[in-house]
Amino acid sequence: LIDLSSELIIPQAVFEEVTNYHQDDLAVIWIKNKLSYLKKIIVPPIISEWDLGKGENSVLAFALANKNFSSVIDDKPARNCAKVFNIKTYGTLSIIIKAKQFNLIKSVKPLLNKLHEKKFRVSDDLIRTILMLANE
Repeated sequence: LIDLSSELIIPQAVFEEVTNYHQDDLAVIWIKNKLSYLKKIIVPPIISEWDLGKGENSVLAFALANKNFSSVIDDKPARNCAKVFNIKTYGTLSIIIKAKQFNLIKSVKPLLNKLHEKKFRVSDDLIRTILMLANE
């Protein structure tokens, strides 16, 4: 994410969600080493009324207040909220494709396999499309 953006902000609520539930995960270890990227976000009622998770609320609230930022979010209801407020979003899969396009990773397939192992929900058709986009 750092290599794909000019500035990275991790809402405190996202940090808390990720680190509370997945202590041994590589993402948790990574995020714990990036504490300088953490930011406490005040979520306005216009976002909190969507009844999303704390992390999703914070990501969308920050992006709403900072239009030059994009959000990384996979949750379908949160993506629907982002669409209503014209917030640009990327999902995990689009980040993986971009990383391949910028030669930050050699192949998307091992990452897709890891996501599958972690029960990340994605259809077989979408997997095929991603592999095609990545020329794999």
